[in-house]
Amino acid sequence: MVMLMVVVVVIMVLMVVAMVVVVVEMMMLLVLVVMVLVMMLVVKVVVKVMVVVVTVMMVFVMINAEKISLH
Repeated sequence: MVMLMVVVVVIMVLMVVAMVVVVVEMMMLLVLVVMVLVMMLVVKVVVKVMVVVVTVMMVFVMINAEKISLH
């Protein structure tokens, strides 16, 4: 009977440890996914800002070129 109790307790502990490990792995995966999503968002924002800056610079250059040509 004592051996049975010990075996049951060991199995329960192992199951709890396995559950904790699985939960930790899931959390790590979630963190990784969130990090990837944040990186993608940052890249998108940076690309948009770059495009806006380039377009504004092009417009300024066009206006300056027109002014210079008028002079």
